[in-house]
Amino acid sequence: MIMMKWMNLIISIEDEVRCFMKTTYIRIVILIILALFLCLGNAREPVSAHPLNNGYSQLTVGSDGVDYELFIPEISLLRFDTNKDNRLSESELSSDLAKYIQEHVRLEQTMKAMPVAMKSMRLDEKETVPGVSFVLHYEALEPIKGFTLQYSLLFDDADPLHINFVLITEGDDVDQAVMDTAHRSYHYQSLHPATLGSTLWNYFMLGIEHILSGYDHLLFLLSLLLIARRMSEVVKIVTAFTIAHSITLVLAAMEIIKPPGAWVETGIALTICYVAVENIVVRSSRLRWVLTFAFGLIHGMGFASALGEIGLPKMYFATSLASFNLGVEAGQLSIVVLVLPLLLRLQRFDWYRKVIVVGGSVVIFLLAAYWALERLEALGG
Repeated sequence: MIMMKWMNLIISIEDEVRCFMKTTYIRIVILIILALFLCLGNAREPVSAHPLNNGYSQLTVGSDGVDYELFIPEISLLRFDTNKDNRLSESELSSDLAKYIQEHVRLEQTMKAMPVAMKSMRLDEKETVPGVSFVLHYEALEPIKGFTLQYSLLFDDADPLHINFVLITEGDDVDQAVMDTAHRSYHYQSLHPATLGSTLWNYFMLGIEHILSGYDHLLFLLSLLLIARRMSEVVKIVTAFTIAHSITLVLAAMEIIKPPGAWVETGIALTICYVAVENIVVRSSRLRWVLTFAFGLIHGMGFASALGEIGLPKMYFATSLASFNLGVEAGQLSIVVLVLPLLLRLQRFDWYRKVIVVGGSVVIFLLAAYWALERLEALGG
């Protein structure tokens, strides 16, 4: 009898467990179905995997200062939404917005604010979040050994929960920081601070790189050498070209002359065309140095245009300019040293005039003419 009672008790407990499991399973299924309905009901609302108020900064340290690319979400800047449609338009990217950014994002060297210029503002999108991208340039007061980022954007007047993720790059060095309402200042210390020696070396290498990658300048130089027969003629040509382009490079870098870049580039192409034609109809290069000097003035403006895109540090302006020019000369002389012995050797053959001078000049003319027409079309557009 006792055994039977225990068996009945066990069976009763098993029935209760089964019943509980069934009801629990049904409840779980119902909860899952309700959750799916809730998700479907909210599917019409935009869902973002990223917070809508996060900003992003990328600072690139250079020899003349710091380039700063800043992204701020649109929702954080709606105080500048003048037509109150909860969206920013290109027309609403005003000087007031630029002033607001510059006042609340500062870089300092030795407790002094670095001069800042707003290069551009544009509507942008980052990780599906609409916003505005700003490009600023902070001018170095002295060689950059370090600087302090003072960031107080949005914290006190728009969004106390705003966060900005900062990435600082200097060559191969990378540093990171996070700015929020409790952390509004960050000091960056350069691992490779700029010195006079390193700056001059960088600009010297930039000069070499520019002449070696400037195919129009190289083609002009090659055209000049095709009919040169003596080393003395080559020395005059190279010297005239050096003096001429150095003059206009300095004048343009100091902003004494401001030639339109598109016209200069077109003029460079036309100088190549002229020399190519002259190679075909003229056999002597005795007075070519005069022509080279005149055309070198135009090429110097082209060098200045390229240097203007790089920028010159104010503290080392003259020496950096001279170093860049020396780099151009070094690259130019390396081409002459490599090409001239071959050309002088080939001049011993009877076919040199027809094949190398005439044939080569025709090819050079066609290529330069194509560049000139392409650049003239750009001018017309």
